[in-house]
Amino acid sequence: MAINACKGIGIKLPGINPQAFTEKKHHLILAVLWQIMRLCLTKKISLKDCPEIMRLAEEGEQLSDLLKLAPEAILIRWINFHLRKQGVEKMVGNLGADLKDSFAILQVLNSLDKEKCSLAPLAESDPLKKAEGAIRNAELLGVPPLIRGADITSGNVKLLTVFVAEMFNTRHGLEELNQEEMEAYEKAGIIDDDVEGSRDERAFRFWINSLGIDDVYIQDLIEDFKTGIVPLKIIDKIKPGVVNFKTVDKNPNNPYKKAINCGQIIDAAKKLGLKIPGIGQSDFVDGNRKNVMAVLWQLVRLNYLQIIGSKTEEDLVKWANECVPDQKIKNLKDQALSDGTFLIKLTAAVEPRAINWDIVMKGETDEEKANNAKYAISIARKLGAVVFCVWEDIVNVNYKMILILVCSLFQIQEELKAGAK
Repeated sequence: MAINACKGIGIKLPGINPQAFTEKKHHLILAVLWQIMRLCLTKKISLKDCPEIMRLAEEGEQLSDLLKLAPEAILIRWINFHLRKQGVEKMVGNLGADLKDSFAILQVLNSLDKEKCSLAPLAESDPLKKAEGAIRNAELLGVPPLIRGADITSGNVKLLTVFVAEMFNTRHGLEELNQEEMEAYEKAGIIDDDVEGSRDERAFRFWINSLGIDDVYIQDLIEDFKTGIVPLKIIDKIKPGVVNFKTVDKNPNNPYKKAINCGQIIDAAKKLGLKIPGIGQSDFVDGNRKNVMAVLWQLVRLNYLQIIGSKTEEDLVKWANECVPDQKIKNLKDQALSDGTFLIKLTAAVEPRAINWDIVMKGETDEEKANNAKYAISIARKLGAVVFCVWEDIVNVNYKMILILVCSLFQIQEELKAGAK
């Protein structure tokens, strides 16, 4: 359950199975814990959650460029922003060795609050005492004492990332946007109107990361697809042998090479029977989000229907209706799914003991629908499903996410039947 939940939120688990935990393999357990901790601390370090990050844009950059930055890259820019504010010429380029002398950390803290965070520790000749002084200053701002002085002086990248992320989350010190800037921010489309599309992109990214493909971990789905290599690896994972990797350029360092690779995506997609009218190699090279997502969704759908024995959607709906005889659905787009009750009954058909019927609601109001949807997802996770959807996907009847969830439940029932035999 824990591993499946990790997959559902995009945690990478190469070579990590339940035995890694039961046999107490420390390095593997720490690898998982680090990713969870990083995700918790950095999930709000983005332009969408913190519009003030637009202050960190470099000359000539669009706000859309900032959206592509990983949280660590934003934190490095944030440190350098405050260093420039302090009149410091030397910038940092990483969250490890460049911070081990505590100089940059103390300067940033002083920039955030000159009264509470003095630069006095810089006079210390002992690097450890200097680092401990930085930690004390951070605590005065309300930053939790998560690390020790030795973690700073050793240049421990993971722990320093944690520390700097907590500094940013506690007080970023970036000036709030004025009305004119906020209007520009909104006009740039940072507040995404395509909420469902954004959720789908998030889910597909997590799905790719859950496949366990070597050297593949998606941060920015559209950008990471532009060379053609990642989509080809996904296709090969779904249907081995469809892609001839001898003809794939492993270092596509120009548009021509990328186009050749992306042309192979189109060829492989046709071999798989995907419907791609009007979609070509340039859509991947140029990052045409709509068309890339259209191809990717078909790969997701194909993968899940393969997992359940190459069944059709009609087979899946028939199975679901047989499991829930008192509440039929027409298809996986049926609005009757929005109140969550059908999916809860479906999970009960898989494992009746997993349901506490006292907390299931009628689904007559928006609040009741939301509660039922959350409970359905919770039960699915309890049963061992890898869940990529969020409760809004159920309430809004997001067909794609409903298909993935129902496929997962079908697979679990089959596994339980096989185990019983």
